[in-house]
Amino acid sequence: MNPSAASSPSLLAADAGATVRRLSRCVGDGELDSPAEMYRVLGALRLLADDLTHLLPALQERLEDGLLAGRVVRPGTDAVAATWATVGEAGRALAHAGTVALLMTKELENSQVALRDLATP
Repeated sequence: MNPSAASSPSLLAADAGATVRRLSRCVGDGELDSPAEMYRVLGALRLLADDLTHLLPALQERLEDGLLAGRVVRPGTDAVAATWATVGEAGRALAHAGTVALLMTKELENSQVALRDLATP
């Protein structure tokens, strides 16, 4: 899928997921056999994880903005309290995921640094 042709954030996210699954298959099939290529892959994955550390708080902010603007509602009795509780729970999970993504970014960087000597000719 061409990212510029994607019409929604969910399609862009699905495309990113499909790309990571293709990468996983390539690695599993033995297509990653040189330290230099592994170094480059780790660098690209580090950038991806870093991008996630910026995306996740933005998602949380949009969810909270939608709640405050009345666009995020939960039907049923006691809907207001349930909606606020759900958004709070989602926000905490997104904040935790952001922390994990930050840690992943750092560990990918550490892996890349460790491979640096093997990746140079």
